[in-house]
Amino acid sequence: MTVTSDLTKFGYRELDMAADLLKAYANDKNTVDFGNNVNIFMNDSSGNVFLSDEDFTVGMLEDGKVVQFYSCPECGNEGTQNEGLEENLNFEKYEGYCSKECYDKNN
Repeated sequence: MTVTSDLTKFGYRELDMAADLLKAYANDKNTVDFGNNVNIFMNDSSGNVFLSDEDFTVGMLEDGKVVQFYSCPECGNEGTQNEGLEENLNFEKYEGYCSKECYDKNN
């Protein structure tokens, strides 16, 4: 996986996604509590476009809103809260871990 913030590497689709993401970030459709140095990135393997801060808080566009994207530090499961709930994972309940099992291993 390669991640870039070089807009010359973004295709038309990714630039359009970046524009939509930035519009949502700039208004009340941003639900993520970002820290400092927020930048836009693209994963050139998946084509996903996302925002990230210096603490690696990640936000992606979902249903017209910027929502947090999680990556479980124990097992690697990843996705937004809504995507997680579809798979019986609950990132928000377990502070970024996907399940009680993963949470308990680290606390």
